Amino acid sequence: MREELSPLEREVLRKLAEKALKELEEAYKRIPDIDNGKAYLFRGKERVRLMLKVLEEG
Repeated sequence: MREELSPLEREVLRKLAEKALKELEEAYKRIPDIDNGKAYLFRGKERVRLMLKVLEEG
C-alpha cells in the first residue's frame, strides 16, 4: 500500500500536471479537425484535469 504523498511530492505532481495540460491544450489547437488525434488529445486533457482536481482536493 502506498504512503500518503508529502507536500513536496504533491506540489511537484501538480506542477507537472499543469504543464502537461498546457502542452496538451496547445497541441489540441494545432491539430486539424479532420485528424483523429484530436480525440486522443481531448481525452488526455480530461485525464490531466482529473489528476489536478484530485491533487487539489487531497
